[in-house]
Amino acid sequence: MNAKARTARQTLRQRTRANRDARRPHTLASHLLTRGATPSDASCVAGALRGKAKALGVTGRRFLVCKTSAGKLPKRAPKRPCTRYTDQQFLTLITAYNPRAARFVAIRATVLAA
Repeated sequence: MNAKARTARQTLRQRTRANRDARRPHTLASHLLTRGATPSDASCVAGALRGKAKALGVTGRRFLVCKTSAGKLPKRAPKRPCTRYTDQQFLTLITAYNPRAARFVAIRATVLAA
């Protein structure tokens, strides 16, 4: 096999994976969790960002998800709605967010620095 073709296929796979992840929307808390926030801080900041989304008119996509604590889905798992936002929408919200608490200021700074 040609080394040049092998390298080209590897870079194509990496680009495809990166594009797929960028297009896939996440909840606000999961955006924060992937960027290093603790679960409790992520839920607090996500609540504030939901308020910002309402004020700015940023609407994510509505999804229905099955939520269970055991990880196993029963035959008829209850579904609850959640809203997922793209990376661009998340960055719009986090730039408009103006926290007062020092730990939330630090989270905002780390997200914007990355």
